[in-house]
Amino acid sequence: FSLSAVAARPVVGWLVDRWGRKPVLLIGAGIFALSPALYALAGSLWCFQVVRVLHGAGIAAFTTAYTALVADLAPPARRGEAIGLSGVTNNLGMLFAPVLGAYVVTTQGYTFHFWVSAAIAVPSLLLLLPVREPERDALVSSAGPGLWAVARMRSVWVASFGITGLAVAYGAVLSFLAPFAAEWGLMLAGGYFSAFAVAMMLAQASAGWLSDRIGRRAVAIPGMAMAVLAMAVLALARTDAALLAAGTCFGLSWGLTRVGIDTAVVDAVNPEARGTAVGFLYTCFDIGVGVGSFGLGIVAQAQSYAAAFFAAAVWAAVALGGYLTWGRREG
Repeated sequence: FSLSAVAARPVVGWLVDRWGRKPVLLIGAGIFALSPALYALAGSLWCFQVVRVLHGAGIAAFTTAYTALVADLAPPARRGEAIGLSGVTNNLGMLFAPVLGAYVVTTQGYTFHFWVSAAIAVPSLLLLLPVREPERDALVSSAGPGLWAVARMRSVWVASFGITGLAVAYGAVLSFLAPFAAEWGLMLAGGYFSAFAVAMMLAQASAGWLSDRIGRRAVAIPGMAMAVLAMAVLALARTDAALLAAGTCFGLSWGLTRVGIDTAVVDAVNPEARGTAVGFLYTCFDIGVGVGSFGLGIVAQAQSYAAAFFAAAVWAAVALGGYLTWGRREG
């Protein structure tokens, strides 16, 4: 899934700028509605993996086009606010989906669970049909800069490097939180993600508005510093209270960092290159998640889960240092 998303991002970004935002959004939403149904029908592991590849391309298509369209629709003076609020709604599912999914699997089994997932995704596709994107000049839509030209822009590559600190930490949490909690007898591993989701949405709801007034970096830098703190607290957590505190801290970090950096990237490029720039940024994020999941797995196996979280904290500090050193103040 992750590798597919990474491979698809550059192409998807190019298509978002050439075809327009809405067609790619519809493709992504369509894949999300179709993929769970295909999981239910898969008769072998190989078929299942093929669907995973398709599903990964779907998330690349939807999220890249989604951010570019929000940036297009927002007044420049309120762009951060719009991107922040769009992130709030984008993550509402984290509050109820894990609980709902666990209940359906327990009572009805995985096959029914996949069909329910497909049904939940269909309204997303239908709600996109009346959405209109701003009119764009035909020449602009076919003559934007390429991926390499966009990636070489200082604001883009510095932001993309900076976000890897958050991404590596996120990959480590996804992969190692559950066994870490079991190892130390912590009972609120699910509560970690609930605390994370609530804090993240609260941060995103206010961070965008704040970034429009004090600048993108002024919002992103505290968020990146909080990622270092969140991973260190998680590595040292030996009580459920500490676990919830780490989740809250990481949620605040996510909200501040993503809003500040996402908005800085779309600010840095012209509208005809927004899809390409967002695609490159999210490619770097996806790679970071993969490194956090697979790369730090080597650390976890050789040392401990806590050591993997400490390693994630170290990389988050390196990413913050690079962002401070190479970055320049935006807005």
